[in-house]
Parts: sequence; C-alpha cells; structure tokens
Amino acid sequence: MSYNRPLTTKGAQKRGERERAVGIDPGDEAARWLDEHDPKPEPPQPKAAKKSKAVHRFRQQR
Repeated sequence: MSYNRPLTTKGAQKRGERERAVGIDPGDEAARWLDEHDPKPEPPQPKAAKKSKAVHRFRQQR
C-alpha cells in the first residue's frame, strides 16, 4: 500500500485547472454552471506597470 501525501493549495489549483481543461462539453449544463460561478482569474499585472525606474533612481540620489 502506498502513502499519498496530503493535497496542497498549489496542487489543488493545478488539479482544478487540469479538470477544467479536460473535455467538458461547452453546451453541457455543468460547463455553463462553471462559467457562471467559477470565473477565470484575471492575469496578474506586471510589476513594471506599478513602479517606474524613475522612482528608484530618485530614491538612490537622496
């Protein structure tokens, strides 16, 4: 008998992504429910859009 390690948060997210990607029929009732109740997460914003290089240069000059 093999020992199964407990599922981590990251592992659960990966498993959820795999299950969503596996052949769910788009016209299926379950697929429609998932689209309504489990929206896809927004992509993370790049850090460069938040801080410019000028801010760091200004701090270094002081």
